[in-house]
Amino acid sequence: MNSDLSVSPTVMINRIVAREATPKGAELARVADLRMRLAAAETAQQVRVAQFDPTAKALPVITGADVDRLV
Repeated sequence: MNSDLSVSPTVMINRIVAREATPKGAELARVADLRMRLAAAETAQQVRVAQFDPTAKALPVITGADVDRLV
């Protein structure tokens, strides 16, 4: 099995939905919820970074491990 470091954020969100045993028919809603939470976490992270340096940019979410950390 691949590590979370080599998995894309989209795949990691799908893994989380499968791991949680989301009821049939609610998978897409759970994926949308996790994508929304990830976007909110990315925004919050950017706000924290900007508090120290207004011109700095937060690192992009590029791995499944980032998704686990933020969501």
